[in-house]
Amino acid sequence: MKKAYTILLVTLSVIVLSWFLPWLYSLLFPVGASDPFIAYSPISDRMIVSERTGEKESVIYPLDADGVREEGVVYTKEQRDSLLPQLYFTQLVAREQMPDSINGIEISIPRLKHNSWVFTSSPRDINKRFADVYLIMESMPARIDLEDPTEVFRFRDGRVEFIEMETNQINQARSKRFTEIFNDRGFTLPVKSFSANITSRKAYDEGYLMVDDNGDIFHIKMQAGRPYMSKVRKPDSIRAAHVFIMENIDKEAIGLMSDETHNLYLIERDGYRLCQLPVGKVDPEKDRFSVVKNLFNIIVRVSNQDGTRWSALDADDYSLLASYAKTSEKSTVAKIGSYIFPYTLSFTSTSDCYATPRIESFSWAAFVLNAMFALVIFIVYRRRTADAICRPALASLVTLVFGIFAFIPFIIIRN
Repeated sequence: MKKAYTILLVTLSVIVLSWFLPWLYSLLFPVGASDPFIAYSPISDRMIVSERTGEKESVIYPLDADGVREEGVVYTKEQRDSLLPQLYFTQLVAREQMPDSINGIEISIPRLKHNSWVFTSSPRDINKRFADVYLIMESMPARIDLEDPTEVFRFRDGRVEFIEMETNQINQARSKRFTEIFNDRGFTLPVKSFSANITSRKAYDEGYLMVDDNGDIFHIKMQAGRPYMSKVRKPDSIRAAHVFIMENIDKEAIGLMSDETHNLYLIERDGYRLCQLPVGKVDPEKDRFSVVKNLFNIIVRVSNQDGTRWSALDADDYSLLASYAKTSEKSTVAKIGSYIFPYTLSFTSTSDCYATPRIESFSWAAFVLNAMFALVIFIVYRRRTADAICRPALASLVTLVFGIFAFIPFIIIRN
């Protein structure tokens, strides 16, 4: 009984320390690395990089067409403002340096604001459990302002059911109308992906973008209590995987879509035209990405554990203007940690919303320290026990595998 208790105590200690020690290490020695801010200048036709070199210091420099830093060229903040008037127009107006036009395009502050928007996506937005019911707003309310939703809908036995939240009763008439239009448009259950922005704090509502089981994209919303549903035309070779609705002030695009081969597309509002963005592969389940649009260009930023890449696109035809990539490098703190911890145990992740045990960051570099700990345990246990070889060897073997996580309980627990 005592032996079983000791084994259980050591096992629990190893599990707890596998989580606690790496967490404590990261808390005591935080890594404050951040990616630079990159924009594309319609004046110089160059990417402009603003990169932090200290807590309050930064360096601003251009990149050539190949994404290489131009030697000896460094900008002041004032020069950067002049090169990026679509972003720093407030500063230019204050200094009375705002141009009237750029490349033949007349500009003004209202026009710049009207054509600017930002979209961001994180794997945590996708890798989570979703409710089986969908809130839906009235896109054409009786009054001007949007109102909070009063109904939800769900899919049951091949039909669409609308439920009034106040009474928890099924709206049979509306359920019938929506079921008929889903069937007429050829929507195949189950739903693979959906996106909506359910809030009344916006100028207008576009309802849902949905992907059915065949990889087809549909636009669904409720107008004056009646269903609106349209299928996005696309080649049969393209199968949608994820959709992201957008309700921007310029109303030029209705959303984004990534297909099963991880290509990224913009869905234009006019005719639901599907436009592939030349930004490389984007996997929303693993990659964080953002799309920053202004009057002249679009910056698409994609980042994951391997690094970050930026693509500058023309705002009209989405052609590639320039690109830049930066690989991730281990910090000194992370390198030292890889020599201490053979692995790390965590229960949460930045890439999903699930709480589950996961073993990560295996490091062979910690084997040297593991071997040293194992030797110490062997010597200590030979002195503690009358067992000639078995018990010290077993304790040393466990320490060789689990390293510092096993060394601490073996040293503390006397028997």
